[in-house]
Amino acid sequence: MNSAQLHLMFTHLPIVGLVIAILINFYAIFNKSNEVKKLILWTYAVLGIFALLAYLTGDGAEEILKTYPGITESLIEPHEQFALFFFIGLLILSVSSMIGLYVTKAKETLLKNFNLYLLIAALLLSILAFETGATGGNIRHTEIKQGCLISKQQISKK
Repeated sequence: MNSAQLHLMFTHLPIVGLVIAILINFYAIFNKSNEVKKLILWTYAVLGIFALLAYLTGDGAEEILKTYPGITESLIEPHEQFALFFFIGLLILSVSSMIGLYVTKAKETLLKNFNLYLLIAALLLSILAFETGATGGNIRHTEIKQGCLISKQQISKK
């Protein structure tokens, strides 16, 4: 597999995983089981690993894409910007969940609070996840260019 294929594989995991994690998190908040509440902390921790893998394969994918006709830095730049913020946000979420796992070992009563804070952060982060995926798709999929916040005109100005 080349870098572009690896990047595509790894980038879908944090985006789709975040949606799944948010759904589990909603369930965990209304569930009395501490195991479910701990599961969501582990889920966010694993998403950080997937985000790291996606980020590390990005430059290689960019180099391959730039060899294709019509693929320029101005098409890739919006994706890189959103991806960087999404990556940082997901790492913060992941580290926070690991801290939550450590802290709640001693005080399981804090699990619900951690779950609530992580849910709020994940919901905000989902906006960046959407834009990262949409701007990434814009690079090769012209049929979706109209669907993200970065308009076709903004891309063409660069």
